[in-house]
Amino acid sequence: MTSQSDIRWKQRFSNFKKALGQYEEAVESQTTDRLAQEGLIQRFEYTFELGWKTLQDLLKERGLEEVRGPKPVIQQAFKDGLVGDGSIWLEMLRARNQAEFLYDESIFKELYQKSTGLFFKALCDFKTGLKRCHD
Repeated sequence: MTSQSDIRWKQRFSNFKKALGQYEEAVESQTTDRLAQEGLIQRFEYTFELGWKTLQDLLKERGLEEVRGPKPVIQQAFKDGLVGDGSIWLEMLRARNQAEFLYDESIFKELYQKSTGLFFKALCDFKTGLKRCHD
């Protein structure tokens, strides 16, 4: 019999995979349009948000209910081998928090560059790893 928390993390992971598909679509467009580039960054933001919340739900199902919030969840997930590189996940968290400053050209360029490369790859790797372990 599956518990409610077991169902919850699977639902969240399903939503994460849908969001990642939309994010991938934006990455593949390789647009030079500023508005579309900002949209890609927003897709990174909500995909990352679903990613760490999936981890939080999975940790809860594993009995770690006290691990709450993005930074503690990322640290525990790295410790448990659920994410391959905890430092990239912490970097994604910092980037997500900086996204409100996209009016600053240097922040925008850095976020866009990382969102189309390093961050996208890390989230794809997360999907592959979690799918292999838990589907």
